[in-house]
Amino acid sequence: MEKQELAISIGADGTVHVDVRGIKGTGCGDLIKFLEDALGEAAEKKIKPEYYDRDAFITGTVKAED
Repeated sequence: MEKQELAISIGADGTVHVDVRGIKGTGCGDLIKFLEDALGEAAEKKIKPEYYDRDAFITGTVKAED
């Protein structure tokens, strides 16, 4: 599995830059959505070619609430 990284830099003016690396498919968008919910909406987004990778998939387990 490719190494997954999240590089966050904060400028002197408070501008936050996030670079998602090693996450293919819509997983990147899901991560950015999580960050936006916590920190505020992104002013600019750049979609990398990995987003369109058809071989990407996300696995996980969800426990139903009673």
